[in-house]
Amino acid sequence: MRMVDSAISRADNREAVAVFDDYGAPILACLQSLGKRGVPIHVYGRGRGAAGRWSRFRTSYRRCPPVDDTDAFLPWLRGKLRSGEIGRVLPTTDLLAYYVSCLREEFSETVRRAIPPLGEIEDCLIKSRFAERCAKVGVKVPATSTARDLGEALRLAEEIGFPMIVKPNSHLGIGMAERGAVIESEKELRASFKPYSFHRLHRLFARAYPDLAGPLIQSYLPAGDRRVYSVSGVKDPANGIVAAALTYKAEQWPPRVGISTQQISCQDQRILQAGVAAVDALISCGIFELEMIEQDGELHVIELNPRGFGFMALDIELGNDLPWLWYQSTFGPVAKAAAPARETPLQCRSALQFHVSRWVGLLKGPGRYRKLVAYAGELSSQTVLMSGRWRDPLPMLIALLSNLRHPRSLIAPYLRRPSGGALVENV
Repeated sequence: MRMVDSAISRADNREAVAVFDDYGAPILACLQSLGKRGVPIHVYGRGRGAAGRWSRFRTSYRRCPPVDDTDAFLPWLRGKLRSGEIGRVLPTTDLLAYYVSCLREEFSETVRRAIPPLGEIEDCLIKSRFAERCAKVGVKVPATSTARDLGEALRLAEEIGFPMIVKPNSHLGIGMAERGAVIESEKELRASFKPYSFHRLHRLFARAYPDLAGPLIQSYLPAGDRRVYSVSGVKDPANGIVAAALTYKAEQWPPRVGISTQQISCQDQRILQAGVAAVDALISCGIFELEMIEQDGELHVIELNPRGFGFMALDIELGNDLPWLWYQSTFGPVAKAAAPARETPLQCRSALQFHVSRWVGLLKGPGRYRKLVAYAGELSSQTVLMSGRWRDPLPMLIALLSNLRHPRSLIAPYLRRPSGGALVENV
């Protein structure tokens, strides 16, 4: 990609970036992006099994408190910022995006320009606040509310109707393990409704946001079973959105309410521009991924992640090197990059979930021969891996093994869903 970039000369100082190892795809994408450009990368984690520790692109590996231990990690990070050991933190999770915004004033002035204020992060990561913020700026969202108890949930169900989604109001405090569910009836709601419990180490959020224990109740949009669009990119505080691409979620885990395990690029200027306009109204800077569903001809925004995301490797392959653009924005204004121009769709997969879903589909049947032929065709297609690249193999393998620690929970959702987890079978 050709970039006309006023911050490149300042970025040539190659000041270090801290990344925090959680075996996640965003970490591996950042290591590839920044490491190949010679940016010093200090990987922080806990133990020999950390994936980023074994990357050929990391400059050093250092220990830190558990990132999800809020009372230990936040003071530790503040101390490292004040000592100068850490100067830049690439936000790759909700927790890190929150921590960095909490400590925004501890960063240098140029780095601070690429960090959204805490209020923006709260508005993105707390879904009820996100719905309220969208309403204020004229962005359409599904009907959304929160319920403190079953009685309130039943009253909301009468207003919203079934099916509906019941899920955490935020992963802050609750953790990523809770994904929620699509509820089809009052009987199912009565049987499954319960307040969420705060993660035992997320004491900060239990104190600051006690209402997050109440589940979010949201209207379910059936079009979301067919396609969920994503507009992803980087926003510079001076020059606006400098890179953006449109992709869609073809498969997810767990099915219906999960994270993308297969993302495909597409071209639709109407949807792309609508997403860009929404992001522009909602955040001031940083890496982002906005999710939208088109229902009955109208676009509904369902989520905005103000951080690195799982299929970021796809954006990089398309020509939008988001970690690098973000890094440059920590030195000064960044000019707009050339828009990706690709007629043939490009796929990005989480390899483990992809293969497990296909194997489960073959074992369950019916139509095994048809599925086998389709599987063979998919294997021959050009694909980007979410979990890194073979030129840096050890982090990939360690991340893969970490996902195999709980094989039952990996396989069970595919056994329960007839299509094996695909939004549209045989996409």
